[in-house]
Amino acid sequence: MALNSGTSAASHSGWVVFYRGSRILVTSHHIDVINGGRYLVRDLSQVTRVHSYQYPASTVALLAGAVELVLGLVLTMYFGVAAMFGVAVVDAAGLAAAILLDHRRNPRWMELRATCRGRRIVLFRSRNQREFEQVRRAVIRAIETHHW
Repeated sequence: MALNSGTSAASHSGWVVFYRGSRILVTSHHIDVINGGRYLVRDLSQVTRVHSYQYPASTVALLAGAVELVLGLVLTMYFGVAAMFGVAVVDAAGLAAAILLDHRRNPRWMELRATCRGRRIVLFRSRNQREFEQVRRAVIRAIETHHW
């Protein structure tokens, strides 16, 4: 019997496609990661979502602002000049605002990690929160379907 041209091999074999994207394919049987390989759903466990900041300069700037604020307080107590502490507070507030704006413009990386046969792997990573959540839900559905 010939397969219909609209029928894929995956649907013919009983697999359900939960998510099909340009970088990942999530089915009820396996997960294909572009440039990363194929992982069987039955081998996956401990799926975790990891949010990481790729900009260590923000952390350094935040620490520098905290040190500046503490130094301003110490110098104010030693020299008794309240204007010096006011400048330190304004400067630290400006630094905090700049860091917050930077985090809004440069979203964090989101990674979907799992354990596959005792080895930690990264299934998917993205800055796009919508796409990331769609993939995450698809992986969860695939694992739940497999366990049923």
